[in-house]
Amino acid sequence: MATEASAQACRLGKFSFDPSSGALSYDREIIFLRPKAQVLLSHLVRNAGRVVSKSELLDAVWPEVTVTEDSLTQCVREIRKALGDEAQALVRTVSRRGYMLAVAREPDLTTDAPAVAVLRFHHGTDDPTETAISDGIAEDILNGLGRFRAVTVLARSTSFAVSGEAAQEWRTLGEKPGADYFVDGDIKRLGGTFDVGVRLTEASRGVQLWSDRYLAQDTEIFSVQNEIAHRIVSRLVSRLEDAGLQRMSSKPTDSLAAYELVLRGIAALRGYRPQDNEDARQLFEAAIEKDPHYGVAQSYLALSQVIIGGYAMASTKVLAGALDLALKGVTLAPEDPRCHRILAIVRLYLRQHDAAEQHVRRSLDLNPHDADTVCQMGYLLTMRGRPLDGLAWIDRALRLNPIHPDWYHYDRSVALYSIGEYRSAATELERLPLLGPGARVRLAACYAQMGELQIAKQHLGAAAVAGFSPLDYVKNGIVFEHAAGIEHLVEGVRKASAQAE
Repeated sequence: MATEASAQACRLGKFSFDPSSGALSYDREIIFLRPKAQVLLSHLVRNAGRVVSKSELLDAVWPEVTVTEDSLTQCVREIRKALGDEAQALVRTVSRRGYMLAVAREPDLTTDAPAVAVLRFHHGTDDPTETAISDGIAEDILNGLGRFRAVTVLARSTSFAVSGEAAQEWRTLGEKPGADYFVDGDIKRLGGTFDVGVRLTEASRGVQLWSDRYLAQDTEIFSVQNEIAHRIVSRLVSRLEDAGLQRMSSKPTDSLAAYELVLRGIAALRGYRPQDNEDARQLFEAAIEKDPHYGVAQSYLALSQVIIGGYAMASTKVLAGALDLALKGVTLAPEDPRCHRILAIVRLYLRQHDAAEQHVRRSLDLNPHDADTVCQMGYLLTMRGRPLDGLAWIDRALRLNPIHPDWYHYDRSVALYSIGEYRSAATELERLPLLGPGARVRLAACYAQMGELQIAKQHLGAAAVAGFSPLDYVKNGIVFEHAAGIEHLVEGVRKASAQAE
């Protein structure tokens, strides 16, 4: 059973409920609940956002008495009547699993800080290597800005989607994802010399607030990135955070070659060709050969190995090796949020849920506006049996990053399935451009739970590839912390399998 939250008064729609006393009130008037209904509601409140099984509720409300499920049903009916919850929007029945109080703890990431989008920098060539380096430098400026709580930074995939060549495009982006300011520029390279031009523009009026050019030799580019981030923030706020300045002051590596290899590796890791992940792994290994103390390279090598190994289905040996690399990455670059985020991914696939959450939170401490990390927190909470909280985080990530990677849909579908929203879960999966065997199996489970068994059979058949076992995938490929989450998915696959036979 999940650890219960502290007993604090909470809002349930227009009502207030105190789990300690069992008092339900509206406008200072106490609403009568029988003692058992009070105990039941208290348990649901303490586990808000989590599907609580019927057996757990029976044990909590009638610990030393054997009663039938009719007693539980009667208590739930009484609570719904008291709350005016005839539509079951608050106390939700999750088919064949139990009940869930649909009150999520919203991510505490609200801010009035101005939103900044860093657009792709122009480099004037068609060379993909130069594109990776140019994008990487712009992204490092983006990451540097993200460490200041004084500004909110739009995610890379959203801001890079606009070329920034015309003020009209800037205004369009400002209206849709909500950027107040834009940073764009150009990068020219001749040998080891970088010529970087940068501009800060107000989105609503298209007025340029600041511009400058920088010349940098070799690894002086890191100092230039820091200087650009400082200048931008100083134009938008009256003071900088000391901790942010300190974290940004150190350069990632002494080797420009290693830095370029990592940038190219990250670009490859975002590709969709079968060879992309292997190319990325080789680039990260080459970067480490250039600089064995480059923490970000160590971390990304760990991530590439996990991806190639099959994520949670990777062998114990692969995951153990990735953990060693990820730990080394955090040791070498303790203030880089990406290193903590990657360590959290590896820990999660090793079923070390507590440790994974600690490192996701540390990553968010370092860069609170990184949409990918926010989404990862949502997935992690879903894996920990808190899908409603998980959805709140994932939806926050979608607002931060409207033009997001496809895996956001995957993560959201897992949370929706977990709360019994099978139709919505299927819709999220069907938004993926490529449906691999794992996605097909999960679609089969969704449609089987909806009773649309013919469609479920079709998806399960499409997942039938050599060496792939649907049941093995749902039991081991999705790392739920509690058995109930696994059993719920297994139930859907077995229904689909029965239809297929």
